[in-house]
Amino acid sequence: MELAKGFCDLNIAAATSDLKSTVLKALSIGYQTVAINTEVVDNSATEKKKKKKGNEAPLVPPPPKLKLTPEELKQHKITKEPLILTRITVTYSDPGSAFLSKYKDALKQYDIIAFTPITEAALKQCVTQTLVDVDIISLSPSEIKGRPAWKLIRLAVERDIYFEICYAPCLANQSSRQNTIILSHILHQSTRSANVVITSQARHPNQLRHPYDVMNLGRFFSLSEGAAKESIGMLAHNAVYCALARQRGASKCAAQVTVLKEESPAKKFKGLDDARALAKSSIEIND
Repeated sequence: MELAKGFCDLNIAAATSDLKSTVLKALSIGYQTVAINTEVVDNSATEKKKKKKGNEAPLVPPPPKLKLTPEELKQHKITKEPLILTRITVTYSDPGSAFLSKYKDALKQYDIIAFTPITEAALKQCVTQTLVDVDIISLSPSEIKGRPAWKLIRLAVERDIYFEICYAPCLANQSSRQNTIILSHILHQSTRSANVVITSQARHPNQLRHPYDVMNLGRFFSLSEGAAKESIGMLAHNAVYCALARQRGASKCAAQVTVLKEESPAKKFKGLDDARALAKSSIEIND
């Protein structure tokens, strides 16, 4: 998994009629990092009928694979090398479900792990549990009931968990638009625009918007001017970096070692010698 670069859209739905066209459209309008999102719903608490063993399909599928050829990139005038990540979003309501322990290894195959809790108990489990690392919490505007606990949201921010606002539902109907605006106001009041990323959740190329149009939407979603720009830039980069750090076993940060090219000692320490000479001359002037 590589670090994010350029403008980011961390939620392009995998369940689209033409996934490749949607991804190419996102890259052609200015995004350089995209995440293909697989959505999974935990129905174990409400499912009454048990399927026979051997006929039950795995609930968590393997990450989708999408390869773009140089010819396809050139055809869509994409000059910068893109970064395509995989993401899974789990929607569930029962904290007592055995979903996390059962599919823990399958979830870790994805680059980014997101959860959509639809109850406060499920939200608390997302923030506090340590069985599966949570990178993004995507609250559903239509299914959320009441106001999420302020302490849970602040705790999630302290644990480097990011919250998501999707703009594609705003294009569907007036009800979805109102619910998304209400959710964005709640997140603004609870986080003060910290750890909030904006994604598309696009299921069709026509639902994608230019990065600078998304920044304007961020202002509409109560984000400050700087936070609106960072929601598809620096904050999205940080979300990907934290996901990578957690995969490597670090909870808050991770050290990265870079091998430098061999250089001659004189050239390597030239800057240090100049700094020492400058410090020496300043001391002599003071004396």
